[in-house]
Amino acid sequence: MAVYRPSEGRQQKSQTAPQEPNLVPIMNLFVTIIPFLLLLIVVSQVALVALNFSQAAGGGGQGGPGAGGEEVKKIEIHLMAREHSSGLFPGMEVRIPDNPAVRIPVINGFYDFNSLNNTLVDIKSRFTNTSDITVLVHPEVLYDTLIRTIDLCKQNGFTNVQYTAPKAVYYY
Repeated sequence: MAVYRPSEGRQQKSQTAPQEPNLVPIMNLFVTIIPFLLLLIVVSQVALVALNFSQAAGGGGQGGPGAGGEEVKKIEIHLMAREHSSGLFPGMEVRIPDNPAVRIPVINGFYDFNSLNNTLVDIKSRFTNTSDITVLVHPEVLYDTLIRTIDLCKQNGFTNVQYTAPKAVYYY
């Protein structure tokens, strides 16, 4: 019977190349879980836009004399395509009843959010009691543009921001 020291006993085994781990199951897991997580992120972002976090206006009377006239103003922001398509103005259009529409054109293929901010500041200074604004989004407009427009409205004191698609008008 051969007696080996402990260090020599380990070296008696035949040396083989290390085996590579089987990565197919873990790759299958990543191939399925990453698209699922990306889909979950998109769904949660769309769900957050649908929620309205603004506070409801308090009940009771509003301000002093003349406050009722300003509350009926329906301010709309139309977000249209960035290129000429279907005869729409390329850019944004802010509409206030009894006033001409303010058109904000696209500059170098990008929406001009600085001009929109200046327009919203001007509108808020004229109609201080108005907190409602509607954003009409045409189908060609990207999600990021809608979110940036809603953020600008909320930053300028329009706490009740509603967004909708424009209504289709059919002519006979």
